[in-house]
Amino acid sequence: FVILTRGIDLSIAPIMGLSAVIFGFRIPDHGMTRLPAIGLATVVGLVLGLGNALLVAVAGLPPIIATLGTLSVYGGLQFVITGGRQVDHVATSYTDFGSRPILPGIPKILIVGVVATVVVGAVLRHTVFGRSVYASGDDAEAAFRAGVPVKRTLFVCYLICGLFAGWAGVLYLMRTGSAVATTGTDNNSNLTAIAAALIGGTALTGGRGGAVGSIVGGVFLSLTLTAMVFAHIPAIWQPAGVGALILLAVVADPRARSGAIGPWRLIRRRR
Repeated sequence: FVILTRGIDLSIAPIMGLSAVIFGFRIPDHGMTRLPAIGLATVVGLVLGLGNALLVAVAGLPPIIATLGTLSVYGGLQFVITGGRQVDHVATSYTDFGSRPILPGIPKILIVGVVATVVVGAVLRHTVFGRSVYASGDDAEAAFRAGVPVKRTLFVCYLICGLFAGWAGVLYLMRTGSAVATTGTDNNSNLTAIAAALIGGTALTGGRGGAVGSIVGGVFLSLTLTAMVFAHIPAIWQPAGVGALILLAVVADPRARSGAIGPWRLIRRRR
């Protein structure tokens, strides 16, 4: 959603990490039942996404500057909340959901991803809000003159991004069964997420792309990283490989040097 509006969110990894550790500290072993714990993680994602939304859509800050700041703030909060402790006593009912397949070769988390992809794809392609997202990223000035609520669209997109990052934290904990203060910030998660979207055809210049393409990009990226492992390429080179794929995706975009006005620039101009 955010990249489609010609924006960027560099804080998704610490949002995921915060959601994971808060969820981990509040699950049944620590006195909270499943649904309230998941609800708490959802609220965490929304609140942190709200912070980005206010900075970009209301204050009119450039997205890369705003989310670079919240990247550090949210990452620091992980250390404050965890106090250096590790979440490693996750109830079996959670880890079973994350690791056991629903059918041979089909993990339950994959089903969650498919459902999310279908819902997001439907919202983007078949709703007024979805068309507003594309219009705002394609040319915010023209969209504003046509009556599209650019500012509100941008605001909601950053909320959605925070929400999904919060849910990703829950799924991460269910999958791995553990989380630490550096979860999400120590393994290039931001770079990987952005690369998946760009490789899948979402234009960094906004207005083009979609949910299915992002999933395809993520699969391609995972296969590439796995191939690097089997080719005995040192792990320290993997971020370089991801970065190279991002550059190729941007260079391949014919609109990479487009002069159209981005939504955050329009917000600042309207002031």
